[in-house]
Amino acid sequence: MSISKERKTQLNEFQKKYNLKFKDLELLNQAFIHTSYTNENGIDEKFSYEKLEFYGDAVLKLSISDFLYNHFIDYNEGELTKLRAELVSDKNIFEYAKILGFEKLIILGRNEKKQGGAKKESILACAFEALLGAIFINYKDKGYKKAKEFLEENFIDDILTINKKIKYLNPKAILQEYTQGINHQLPEYILVDEIGKAHNKEFFIEVKFNNEIIGKGSAKSIKKAQSEAAFNALKKLNLIEE
Repeated sequence: MSISKERKTQLNEFQKKYNLKFKDLELLNQAFIHTSYTNENGIDEKFSYEKLEFYGDAVLKLSISDFLYNHFIDYNEGELTKLRAELVSDKNIFEYAKILGFEKLIILGRNEKKQGGAKKESILACAFEALLGAIFINYKDKGYKKAKEFLEENFIDDILTINKKIKYLNPKAILQEYTQGINHQLPEYILVDEIGKAHNKEFFIEVKFNNEIIGKGSAKSIKKAQSEAAFNALKKLNLIEE
């Protein structure tokens, strides 16, 4: 596909801003071409971002897995999986894409543009993955390293603070670490009530520290109710963000 002079300028400005250097500008451009554009203009879908998205999805998950594994060394597999799932969710990737200005870069068909496609979560999230795929291909044997650097340079704060944003990561462990740091004591979880029939009970838990109730929670299992109580305690103590 031919690229206009104005589009080349736009893409080159994007490259310069985010420390990228594409040998083939058409590859970078392809990362922003939605199928609505190729379909409306009778262009082969291979020129849309779909195949790059397929590649980029794998690059994204591996990059994030690599980073989390080496920076959250005390977390178990389940906790790391939750962190990664949050980071690579369409919701978060959509926010990353907006930060990078994808709303102005995305190329859409006329109808999709009228329907506000440039602001759609699914479209921008897919384009973000496609960009990672394009970076991987462009830099060849150094593609993975470059894609990982690109993520870390632009979204390091999101990656490092993501554990504070997940409600059920492991609030009990966080609270325990906090209380032990104060006086080597553990928080105490007390079952204060349970209502409902045996197959459908609701359990009510209070968590105490230094003989003071610092959090309450309820759920269909004691374990989840304890997690809820711990999470609410962490909020009260300003140790976690909702």
